[in-house]
Amino acid sequence: MDVNGVGIAAPQVYQPYRMFIVASHPNPRYPNAPEMKPIPVINPTIVSHSKNKIKDWEGCLSIPGIRGLIPRYQSIKVEFTNRNGKKEKREFSDFIARIFQHENDHLDGIVFLDRVENNKEIITDKEYQKLIAQTKKKITSDY
Repeated sequence: MDVNGVGIAAPQVYQPYRMFIVASHPNPRYPNAPEMKPIPVINPTIVSHSKNKIKDWEGCLSIPGIRGLIPRYQSIKVEFTNRNGKKEKREFSDFIARIFQHENDHLDGIVFLDRVENNKEIITDKEYQKLIAQTKKKITSDY
């Protein structure tokens, strides 16, 4: 089954491990997602982060049909073990940083709805798809 996710954490598939996969690619749920090769992440730590947070819409495969406007750090520096058992230090920004933070939250039992600052910033997936269509329409009509 293709569910159009951009990441998945072990606890989401009932596994008690501190690991997840970041796998960004454009899809119907995230049409503007950047393309990248999947990155397996084991025992991650966010070492540092930008001061500024950016709010953007997030959804979750564990909570289908709902989106929330979630504040996340724009950039993060992280350490983790890769699939070959080697320590990696990486820096991520924007959408990839958002995915990393979202999946890392799952390891601590946090879901995106726990980070919503205002209940008015929760919408259905159907409403979100309308927002995407309106944004697309506006962008193309501006040219």
